[in-house]
Amino acid sequence: MNKFMSSLFVLFLFLSQTIYSQTHAPTTELNNINVYLDCQYCDNGYIKQNVNNVVFVRDAKQADVHVLFMSQASGGGGTSEKIQFIGLGIYKVFSDILTYATTVDMSESNKRELRLKYLELGLIRYRIEAGQLEDIKLEISQSAGTENVVPNDPWNSWVFSMNANGSFNGQETSNTVNLSGGGAAKRITEESKFLVSGGFRQNRTFYNYNGIKTTSMRRSSWGNIQEVISMNDHWSLGFFGNAGNSIFSNYQLYLVGKTGIEYDLFEYSESFNKQAIVAYNLGARYNNYYDTTVFNQVEDKLVFQELAVGGKVKQNWGNLSSTVTYQNYLHDFSLNSVSLWLNLKVRLFKGFSWRVNGSFKIRKNQVNIARQSASIEDVLLQQQELGTGYSYWMNTGINYSFGSMYNSVVNPRFNM
Repeated sequence: MNKFMSSLFVLFLFLSQTIYSQTHAPTTELNNINVYLDCQYCDNGYIKQNVNNVVFVRDAKQADVHVLFMSQASGGGGTSEKIQFIGLGIYKVFSDILTYATTVDMSESNKRELRLKYLELGLIRYRIEAGQLEDIKLEISQSAGTENVVPNDPWNSWVFSMNANGSFNGQETSNTVNLSGGGAAKRITEESKFLVSGGFRQNRTFYNYNGIKTTSMRRSSWGNIQEVISMNDHWSLGFFGNAGNSIFSNYQLYLVGKTGIEYDLFEYSESFNKQAIVAYNLGARYNNYYDTTVFNQVEDKLVFQELAVGGKVKQNWGNLSSTVTYQNYLHDFSLNSVSLWLNLKVRLFKGFSWRVNGSFKIRKNQVNIARQSASIEDVLLQQQELGTGYSYWMNTGINYSFGSMYNSVVNPRFNM
């Protein structure tokens, strides 16, 4: 019995030492860098598989460097992207921003390789500081250092696109056909932004229940045009036009034209990280209705004004963007609307984040509502716009993760 107890005691000491060694081992290997990868559109698995001597952590507070990716749509149909490298702890004196661009004809594979390249370039100074100099291999092509030559662009910055879509579904008692299509042309430069687009949408559903046949149809078409001129680093001037029709909204034809001015408190070069904008628009619209409206009109000629205040910020704590817009008709200020749009994501503490996005609109300017009351069928099938004092939608949620803060390993098995 004593021999058994002695053996059990020796085994306990061995297991205790093993567990202690594992739980108190260094959190990172020698010279490794803890990196917090903050990118909503990257192939994070690909990055983790291809970046060496780096430990990717799940929480920014455990990182040596916070890598924040930012993206904006570019005039050529691709994206203009930035990577902000935020040094933390002993690396807090190091901070960089690298800029690059993707093009509309790039594959997803090309894009992730480009992002990986610039990520590695930005990490070099942190690798040097961490003592990884011997592990760095430098290769510069012969064309490096030559003067950049702007290529000849036969399209003169114009980009065109077209689309056509169709979906079909059904069962024994009903079937639905959805068709849509459109096209767009745009030319975006530092000095101006010109866009023109148009399209149509049609939704038709057939019901056959107990011998009763009913058809629900919603159809609309539209066209938009705008020209925005850059006046300086803070001011912009815009001209906008819209036209279209909608059975649901009682518009047989609507024509809208407006002009406006916009001021950004920050320079537009900082728009990746932050914007604070005030915009004012003055415009006129013509409405021709399918049915006489609640104001006994078959057509309207209206003048209106709009004031919008909004902004956005994206930092390592999260991101926030919001806009408040006020509109009223000048012949009757009681015909007005106020709308709020919000998108917020915040990292509250380690592993825990909260997000909310949505909109709320107070509506007192629905001059298009048909005088004839909608039937119960129209209401249930949503074939006719109804008068309402307000509308809203919201989406919110939380995310919490815990456990090992190191997540560098990628295992793609059975991911199909």
